[in-house]
Amino acid sequence: MRTNAIFQILVLAFIFTIAFVLEIMPWPVGFQGLRPMWISLVLIYWALALPNKISVGTAFVAGIVWDLILGSILGVHALVLSIAIYFVAKHHLILRNLSLWLQSLLVIVYIAAIRLAIFVVEFVLHSANFNSQEMIGAVISGILWPWIFLLMRQIRRGLHLR
Repeated sequence: MRTNAIFQILVLAFIFTIAFVLEIMPWPVGFQGLRPMWISLVLIYWALALPNKISVGTAFVAGIVWDLILGSILGVHALVLSIAIYFVAKHHLILRNLSLWLQSLLVIVYIAAIRLAIFVVEFVLHSANFNSQEMIGAVISGILWPWIFLLMRQIRRGLHLR
């Protein structure tokens, strides 16, 4: 059967690889802030679906990889993603029982908080400038949430990931 641990790890690694590719995919210069946070969306889904396997440690590793890919200060994304996914994993039973549109609203708030926290840390470290399009990117991430949720759920159920 396809429920062995190595198969599950490979499927999740493939999904996160796709999310990283979507994250670094080039966008036009004026639209960089409108980019959805694919890594955060995937992490939020898997923290809701499999909180015993995908949690703070996975978010920390994904954040370190994200820092390495972007060439940013090592640990910024890891810190912020770990804190954000902690709250998702802690309240996963409540969050997964909310309606999809209410989850979308919470995803908008989560992504906005993640982007704001990344800005604050980068501002403290090296006086970064705030891009107001980042908040529109959070709204776009929330709009994409139902499709991400349904796609990931289909993959999880189809491959019997538990």
